[in-house]
Amino acid sequence: MKFGICTYNWEPFSYTPKIYEELATESEALGFDSFFVTDHFLRPHAPKEIKISQNATIEAWTLLSYLAGKTKTIKLGTAVTPMPLRKPEILAKMVASVDILSEGRVILGVGAGWDQPEFEAYGKWYPAGQRVEMTREGIELVRKLWTEEIVNYDGSFYKAKNVICEPKPVQKGGPPIWIGAIHDKMLKLTGDLADGWVPGRAVGATIEHYAYAVPKIKDEMKAIGRKKPLTLGLMGYFVEPTASLALPAIGRIDKAAELIQKYEDLGCEYIAVMFFPVDKFKQMMRSFAKDVMPSFS
Repeated sequence: MKFGICTYNWEPFSYTPKIYEELATESEALGFDSFFVTDHFLRPHAPKEIKISQNATIEAWTLLSYLAGKTKTIKLGTAVTPMPLRKPEILAKMVASVDILSEGRVILGVGAGWDQPEFEAYGKWYPAGQRVEMTREGIELVRKLWTEEIVNYDGSFYKAKNVICEPKPVQKGGPPIWIGAIHDKMLKLTGDLADGWVPGRAVGATIEHYAYAVPKIKDEMKAIGRKKPLTLGLMGYFVEPTASLALPAIGRIDKAAELIQKYEDLGCEYIAVMFFPVDKFKQMMRSFAKDVMPSFS
């Protein structure tokens, strides 16, 4: 079992960006394998009444490029980037650049997206099935841009003509692509194309769903004759026993080892953790590294 840290690219951290550097460098020192940030232009799960400060975000890939220069060994990634919200050509170039700046430490987390207000504000909202297919095509196109000299692509949703993405990423074939999703069409896509699966507990990755989803992914891999391994992961919150969080968490921090073991028994091998309340994020991160991680080394 490997562990990463995941933190949000919205407020209050977005108003004090130095906190990201502090968290990333300390995560690295504590032995975490990765440092993920969420990738939203507007805060998800926000109240319907628009409040400016609640929607303050730092653009995720810009932030990761900054952190690439502040860290040395820890992997850097998004959890996750909504593929239909960015042109694949632009995303491929951004991610390749961060991989170069970090000397090959990037993980690209992607999903089909789910937050309709964010899509309507920064792009266009599409039906669920279309977002899935756009994600499939986006992954295909991004990988071509990372591995081919001149790229042409004729998909149903994306077209590319004589596109050049140079220099290439440091990682051969490009950074690993991990999918964060729980629904059947995306589980199939994970088995087909992804290097990893990192569903969010906050959006439905319960222990029961994990037990359902892992065989679905493995069945798809078997059906297409896939031999390439796939990392099975999870992301989510651990909370203080007395804390009240609006989103579903993995569970209480004092029950972390017990809960992680249940996921590990189902095949989970990688967990990107978040902590709540926010003002105790660092303290809880240190406790987790000291009290929980050694049990899974």
